[in-house]
Amino acid sequence: MPKDTFLNLSPDKQEKVMRATINEFNKNGFEKGNIGDIAKSAGVAKGSIYQYFENKRELFLYAVKWGLELMLKKFAPNITLPNEEMDIFEFLYENSKTAMKQIGEERELGIFIQNVFLGKYSNLTDASMEYMIKLSNEYIVNLIQIGQKNGSVRSDIDVQVLSIYTLGATYKLKENMMNRARERGEDILDEEYEQYENDIKAMIELLKHGMGGR
Repeated sequence: MPKDTFLNLSPDKQEKVMRATINEFNKNGFEKGNIGDIAKSAGVAKGSIYQYFENKRELFLYAVKWGLELMLKKFAPNITLPNEEMDIFEFLYENSKTAMKQIGEERELGIFIQNVFLGKYSNLTDASMEYMIKLSNEYIVNLIQIGQKNGSVRSDIDVQVLSIYTLGATYKLKENMMNRARERGEDILDEEYEQYENDIKAMIELLKHGMGGR
């Protein structure tokens, strides 16, 4: 976690440091990621980074947290149910295209989170994914609870069990989609949504048949 010296910086200055950090790790990985280059890109002295964070590991882990929270804040209007009567499976399908497009607007950040998800930073995967899973679980649990209230999700199964079921399916599909793109020498953020639409539809149908209430 960052020290008070970082938290006392203006939001703009914090963002410069975080974006410089993410770009450096994208480019060179964790082991070869250079604190001096991060500082230079952010417009601060190299020593300042160590005044902000205990070490490179803490800087990396906070970059994951910062990136995820920025995505959620920036795209919140489009990942929130427009009304609590809506079928959550219909919402997940309609939301998927918008979500992919928006993540593409934050390409560097999207690639960083994607690389964390795929285990590129192997020694830090467990610690990084812990926060990612926590946020995802909170989001899915909220959707499921709304679905149980409006009848689109069955209510005879525990919410956490349904969340595990949903996260397991969505995470494995994302992993498969990302790996297929990389096998083609491409990045999923640069591809058309239609290339994955059938897979997304199929997954949502499977979820609906397994946990749907209507």
